[in-house]
Amino acid sequence: MTYAKHCLLAGAAIAIALLVPAAQGQGLYGNPGKDLTGGELNDQDYWWARFDSMMLELAIQQHQPEGHIAVDLASSIRRLDDLSKKYPKHQEIAKMKARAAEIDSKIDPNANRGTSFSPECPWDEANFAQLWVNLHWAKVAYDAKDYNTAAGDLQNVMQNYQFMLRPDRMKFYPDDLRKYVENSKPEADKLYAAAKERANR
Repeated sequence: MTYAKHCLLAGAAIAIALLVPAAQGQGLYGNPGKDLTGGELNDQDYWWARFDSMMLELAIQQHQPEGHIAVDLASSIRRLDDLSKKYPKHQEIAKMKARAAEIDSKIDPNANRGTSFSPECPWDEANFAQLWVNLHWAKVAYDAKDYNTAAGDLQNVMQNYQFMLRPDRMKFYPDDLRKYVENSKPEADKLYAAAKERANR
């Protein structure tokens, strides 16, 4: 093969390679969660799924309006679908997804979706939900040495303590949820200080 012909073939190969797109959706580092089978995750959506799962069981226990349960379940199921793609072997996520689908299938399709939960069920309470989710997430992020995430989460947590610890703010809450908020504050304060120091904030 002549040198000119060799250069021509090499140039053609490069041109073809440039025209063929790289595999889509893999990301620079692929999917590190694809082989995880369990364990708490440094992932916001995972903790929102955990919160929804906890609130679902509470709502059922309290006989909250099933139509409103269906409303909250719809977003929870979408989140679990996305998590299942990200962590396809994670057993806890699979169980939460199966439980959500089971309850959703039992809900009366004609149940009133506009009826609100009673004050005993804080599923829709933004301040409580953010505090619970971000505090749990921050602990995992800190252990993973993801200090910026932990510090950001805990900044939000501290803001929500200001609302949640007001007198009578949780007077209708179940005892265990009220005590969780009250008793977690000292530990959260220490963790926030440590996270800010390590994140150089």
